[in-house]
Parts: sequence; C-alpha cells; structure tokens
Amino acid sequence: MTPKEIGPFRCPRCGATTWGNLKHCLECGQALDEECEYCGVTWRYFYDYAYCPECGKRVKSKRTGTTIQ
Repeated sequence: MTPKEIGPFRCPRCGATTWGNLKHCLECGQALDEECEYCGVTWRYFYDYAYCPECGKRVKSKRTGTTIQ
C-alpha cells in the first residue's frame, strides 16, 4: 500500500495539527500510523479499521489496546 498525500489532521495524543505523510507528531512524538500485527501493513490511526485492509485479519487499536468491534 502506498500512502496518499493527506491534508491536515489532529494528533490523537496532544491535538496538534499535523499533515501529510509524517510518521510521528512534531509536538509530542505520538505515532500517527497503526500497523497490522499479522502482515505489517500500516494505515493512519483515524481510519480505525476493524479488519486489516490488506490481509483481512481482525486488528487491535494501538490507542486503546482492545480489538475494534
């Protein structure tokens, strides 16, 4: 998967405005991507997928540590 250019959005930890393909917030260092523990594909945290878009396995939210329902 190739990430598309993303416009401005807020950091889930500190709320700072960030943008584009940055991997971490410039204000607090929070990771801005989630990663599938099965196949390693990554996506932006705000998509909150319940299933990996690449392999189809159920994923856990790294922000809450629970399986997304």
